[in-house]
Amino acid sequence: MNEGAPAPFPNARTAWLAYAAVAIIGALTVLTIYVNTYDDYDVSECLYAAGAFTRRAMSALSFPLGFLLSTVAGGPLEASFNCGATNEPCAIFIDWNLKFAAIISQIALLRGIVTRRR
Repeated sequence: MNEGAPAPFPNARTAWLAYAAVAIIGALTVLTIYVNTYDDYDVSECLYAAGAFTRRAMSALSFPLGFLLSTVAGGPLEASFNCGATNEPCAIFIDWNLKFAAIISQIALLRGIVTRRR
């Protein structure tokens, strides 16, 4: 191998760090929006709308592993906790936790790829 050749992705570490920061900050922001909307005494239309937003935003942030993990484990976990409907608070928190775990897994996998290329 030619040691003088440039790395195939010279900014891979910077891109990984930016992705990690944006994904984690985005996920925590989505959770903050939902928790601030949540009211123990009133499960209103506003809360259902915030729940739908939380599911969609976390799906976008955690793609592709979040979709797979949520599809495989989401239903059984929601059933085991007796969550009820899709936009019930219990189901939203389970979905958020599954997709946050997927984000962390993606960050770890990408970190492994970035360090292997160096």
